[in-house]
Amino acid sequence: MKQVFVKTENAKRFRTEIVMLEKRGALEAGWLLVTGRPGEGKTKTLHNWAAEVGAVMLTAQANWTVTRMMEELAAKLGIEPVRGYQAKVAETIGAEDMPIIVDEAQFALHDSAACMEVLRGITDKSGTMLVAVTMDHEVPRFNRREQIGSRFFRKCQFHESTLADVAAACEQLAEGVSIAADLVERIHRETGGRMRLVLNAISRVEQLAHHMKVATIGADAVAGIALCEDFQRAGVRRKGA
Repeated sequence: MKQVFVKTENAKRFRTEIVMLEKRGALEAGWLLVTGRPGEGKTKTLHNWAAEVGAVMLTAQANWTVTRMMEELAAKLGIEPVRGYQAKVAETIGAEDMPIIVDEAQFALHDSAACMEVLRGITDKSGTMLVAVTMDHEVPRFNRREQIGSRFFRKCQFHESTLADVAAACEQLAEGVSIAADLVERIHRETGGRMRLVLNAISRVEQLAHHMKVATIGADAVAGIALCEDFQRAGVRRKGA
């Protein structure tokens, strides 16, 4: 399968929100909260944007501490974690106007949101943008902390990928095989539009097509064959559901 970033409707919506964030009035309100179900393509979209604009991307973890976070930031910026390194990290981010991305941001609320408060101090001073990525049900936790919630000038919710998104993914990612429209529809239906599962399905279809030695593969050719192993556990829709 080809390693190409597919510009889905979710990805386009995210870029629109970034443009709006750049036009904000209060520099300290420079945060964007990205939400959605697991598997919607949030992390992949943020990786693509980070590579394009030179953002520094962190993935928060359970029991994350300020020290661990700052050491990770320092490592990504090539700063040695010796005395005074935290100030140097903040100065570098501000001087280069480097956006910060925090994936799995709900874990940054640990210990009275200590990590988010440190990041707030950095972005308040520098005016740098911050993008926090989390799941829908975690949003109230951010809103309950006024100093944190008030920094989110914009919110961007990732939705179920459209049939057109899935068709684009099939066309751009499948290598050496064309996926027929009826099979694209089945992939969309059985994955519930979760892009992570869509990618798994495309990879599976590609393997089956190569095994069958066909250039085009349709739904009839894979009737009765599971296209992505975890779609039932993910609770996505199936035909007739």
